[in-house]
Amino acid sequence: MTTVEKAIEAAYESQITSLYKALSQSILAANGDEAEISAAETRFKKGLVFAADIKTRALTAAQ
Repeated sequence: MTTVEKAIEAAYESQITSLYKALSQSILAANGDEAEISAAETRFKKGLVFAADIKTRALTAAQ
């Protein structure tokens, strides 16, 4: 794995960590409100898709 690929992977992992923290905080803030929890889960899922897309694009662009 090249330096660029390692950096992209590290950035991806950092993004996933940030998404997880945001989900956790959103669920805590929702205080049991199922609509808010569902909205937080939806944002998390969209974030995962976005992060994966950016990772793929970055790896492709780096070649």
